[in-house]
Amino acid sequence: MKKTCNSAILTILLFFLATDIIFPQRESIFPSRPVTLSQYLVNVMKGNLGYIAEQFNVSIAAAELKAARVFPDPEISLAYSNNEDQKLQMGQSFEAGMSYPISFGNKRGANVSLAKSQLELSQMILDTYFQNLRAEAALNYFSGLRSKKIYLLQKEIGEQLTRLAITDSIRFSAGEASEIDALQSSLEARSQFSEVYQSFAEMQNALINLTRLEGKKFNDTINDPVGDFPFKHRDFNLDDLLINAVRNRADLMVAVKNKEVSDKYLNLLKANRAFEFSLEAGYSYNSIVKNEIAPAPAYNGLSAGLAIPLKFSNLNKGSVESAELAIRQSQTFYEETESQIISEVMQAYNDFIAQNKKLEHYNLGLIEDAGKILQGRIYSYQHGESGLIDVLNARRTYTELRLNYIEALFDYSTALIELERASGIWDLP
Repeated sequence: MKKTCNSAILTILLFFLATDIIFPQRESIFPSRPVTLSQYLVNVMKGNLGYIAEQFNVSIAAAELKAARVFPDPEISLAYSNNEDQKLQMGQSFEAGMSYPISFGNKRGANVSLAKSQLELSQMILDTYFQNLRAEAALNYFSGLRSKKIYLLQKEIGEQLTRLAITDSIRFSAGEASEIDALQSSLEARSQFSEVYQSFAEMQNALINLTRLEGKKFNDTINDPVGDFPFKHRDFNLDDLLINAVRNRADLMVAVKNKEVSDKYLNLLKANRAFEFSLEAGYSYNSIVKNEIAPAPAYNGLSAGLAIPLKFSNLNKGSVESAELAIRQSQTFYEETESQIISEVMQAYNDFIAQNKKLEHYNLGLIEDAGKILQGRIYSYQHGESGLIDVLNARRTYTELRLNYIEALFDYSTALIELERASGIWDLP
């Protein structure tokens, strides 16, 4: 009687635990919307706040280019003189003049050329931001997919262990299994619940994180990755990857453009130091002088001339030396960036090859064989030909292989994304 009572209590307990594991914390599950990788990337490119902010830099540079096209403004001068007309009757005068600066250094052209290069540099910096954001978004997407698959696997294992525990409880009540085996099955099922709950929380957090890159405020709806990991056979040639990286990496083009900007800034400095003068023209009117000692009639006067600044400041060549050093610095930065890119491509290539071989190792039928062994152990256990420990060991091996396979898929996807980012290519959906 005691044996039957214990078995019934154990079965009821496992039933409720099985209900929990199948429907874990239903009240905390957010509504989800299915999203593919391509859809998610489009959403990120449209809504990411950092990317939108970077686009303003391009607009600002375009406005600065527009401002650089302005011609120098002429200057107008007005003057009025009263030579004690009321006291000495020396008359009054009015003068008006205009001047226009002329530079032999073509400052406007140098300024426009510099602004054009700065606009192109802003666009390249935006392209660099885009490439990195796209890669980061893809990595976050596959991280969410990994968490989802791990949760589903843990949940599946929990359901299987719970069914095994219920079966053992029934077999125990029928005298076909020992109480120790029934308790062990129950313990394994209950301990699996913590893995399910933990993986469920990690999945929720990973999916919530996908919304951040989209630039959206969380509104109780999360993205649900519905795709799969991008595993297919790919033949990459290291030499081609290196050539493509040097040609297409946006950050290397930024380094090239930085050197160009430094060159054009030096040209602008030289243009500002070039010979320049101002053309001047003026008109004056002098009223009649009624002074008895030196009377004079009213008359008009015209004037023209040149104003030449004395550029003693050109003797100080500190700004030119600074600009020349900036050019040498930008050249060094370019060489350093090129070396870094080559190193990144080679390291990413080696990591990709390693992850590819690691994934192929799992595709040799390891999981299928472990599944067959597990089913065989369960069958033998249910027919009294083996013990529960054999089943649990086979279960752990099978579970570990499946978890490692999910991690291998994620590591392969990460290595692929990093290789394509380093090489300046992108062929993911």
